[in-house]
Amino acid sequence: MDADHWERDLQAMICTDPDSFCEEIGENLWVIGQEVRPSEAVPDRIDILATDEDGTTVVIELKRGTHKLQLLQAISYAGMISKWPSDRFVQTLATNYKQSYDDARADIEEHVGSDVSAINQDQRIILVAEDFDPALLIAAEWLHEIFEVDIRCYRLSLSQEGGNDYLTCTCVYPPIEIAALTRGSEKAGRTSASWKDWDDALKAIENPAVSDFIRAALASNQETRLYRRQVIYRIGGKRRFWVTCRPAFGYVWQLGRFDVDEQFWETRLSAPNVKEVNDKRGLRFYLRTAADFDAFNRAVGDDLVLTEFSEPDQLEVRGA
Repeated sequence: MDADHWERDLQAMICTDPDSFCEEIGENLWVIGQEVRPSEAVPDRIDILATDEDGTTVVIELKRGTHKLQLLQAISYAGMISKWPSDRFVQTLATNYKQSYDDARADIEEHVGSDVSAINQDQRIILVAEDFDPALLIAAEWLHEIFEVDIRCYRLSLSQEGGNDYLTCTCVYPPIEIAALTRGSEKAGRTSASWKDWDDALKAIENPAVSDFIRAALASNQETRLYRRQVIYRIGGKRRFWVTCRPAFGYVWQLGRFDVDEQFWETRLSAPNVKEVNDKRGLRFYLRTAADFDAFNRAVGDDLVLTEFSEPDQLEVRGA
């Protein structure tokens, strides 16, 4: 089999069952598309474009053999992708998987746990090949250690048994222990990447009701994510709501459904603009006034504490 066919077969294998590939390399990725053109200025295409749970864009390049230019190619793609607005990711996902724009947006937001505008703040690279030229690994190490470019190199083995194809990936760079530590430190660092603390994050908030909501959440030790200006609420131990705080309003994502939930929010909030998302497996709505935030806090802290939520996968089965 020639290199082009090998790469296309591997690409199809990964995109057909991305969960198995992600489990093999220890990542939690959401595939945005395959054969993605990174810029109108070039005819090249990215083998696989994905995002991780932090909203970081992941450029995945596949190569048979030990092609030295694989790294240069991936770096150039990451640079082009860094200029993408968030809506281009939504449109790419919708086009590649024949979804509506709204469904594609909902899928991305469910995966990253935030509004789609939070994605693509950072980019990283995953290289998959049969083997790697030493020069490529030295360059990857230099870029990673000096310039903090996140690059992972996985040596690939394909095997067959009983008519089934099996994929095995071994992390060549960085060593697996360092890789785990690096990802942990990057997540910790990203927590304050946009703002140094909550006081800094609140400077851009124009609506006093939003600022008061955040301060009250911090005072009560509510679960938060500084790097997304986000407050998270769990019911029955499961994350059910997250509120991403924008300058003028709070953007709420509800994961799972409960009986008459649309009417529940529409009768309690001033202008919620409640909408079903992700194939009716969740809701999104807005909080704009102090009364809205108070009503939301009463709901998640009292009214909904004993409410039974239908899980997203259960709803999907019902609709099948």
